[in-house]
Amino acid sequence: MKLYFMKQKSLDSLQKDISDNLYNYQSKKPWVDQYFIDKESPHYFFDTGKEVNDYQLIIGGSETDFQNAKIIHEAYKDVLNPVLASDLRLWAYLAHVQHWDYMYNRWKIDVSDEEVDEEKEDGKKSPKGKTANRIKSRYFFGNSRGKAYVRQGIARLYWSAYLTYDKNNENPYEYTEFFFSKQDIFLNITERSYARNKVLVLAALKELKKHPELSRNDIRYFLVRLNQSGAITVLDFLDEKQARELCASIMSEVQQAPKIMEGSSFKAYHIITGKAYVSPIKIINGKVTSLGKPLKTKPQSLIGKKEGDNFVISGQKYIIKEIL
Repeated sequence: MKLYFMKQKSLDSLQKDISDNLYNYQSKKPWVDQYFIDKESPHYFFDTGKEVNDYQLIIGGSETDFQNAKIIHEAYKDVLNPVLASDLRLWAYLAHVQHWDYMYNRWKIDVSDEEVDEEKEDGKKSPKGKTANRIKSRYFFGNSRGKAYVRQGIARLYWSAYLTYDKNNENPYEYTEFFFSKQDIFLNITERSYARNKVLVLAALKELKKHPELSRNDIRYFLVRLNQSGAITVLDFLDEKQARELCASIMSEVQQAPKIMEGSSFKAYHIITGKAYVSPIKIINGKVTSLGKPLKTKPQSLIGKKEGDNFVISGQKYIIKEIL
């Protein structure tokens, strides 16, 4: 099967016309050929001169992600280098042309996409604006550069497998399957600055898989602390041994970190201003209180939370510190 890229001019046109094409993105029938014919640009892609083995993606929902990631990676791993794999011209062509049936079924644009963290201003956008944003995220590189590769509908399959493929493992896709089976881990890793660091991502997954007892808060704390370690360690220069040691050290922190329990008191600092909440906060009969009065928080129960976790008081986000 030949490997095609969309021409840059054609890609720019398609992106520019997202709002005008909303009805096309809701069509089960492929439409891009006709779109470019109408634009008098029928030759909107070019042959790279490369070939991959024929393959078919499995049509379905999130339950197909692991198998499809494996299929895509097996087809392209000996053809793509990181530069080519970062080129939207490839993924846009695959999403709009070759894998339209898959995209139409997996990433319907007329329903809410819970996996995409919409930009803050999206709450003020019209339904049409939110739909356009989902198209930008899933069919193009609509998110920040770090997130784009694991948001675009086809690129996310390849990159997720690329980052987690362990050629030295008897089952090289063991951690790819683990990655997709744990949605909290997938979302938290792809939010971090090290999301495209294969050595660190693989080391983190190996460490997390050793500890199935971890709660969602524990997992999040581990990944936050791993991200924070980048302030004192150049994460991109770590070799496999150093990455494993770093992850093991942070896991030890996670296991020893104080948790909020019944009767605990702690301080809360505004996540933006850094200003401390007016008084220390205490857990009494499972309720969050300050100066003996209950507080309205999200979540309502903070039991099990650790230092560094976030929560909300009256619509304002705070970070937990100094648990006693």
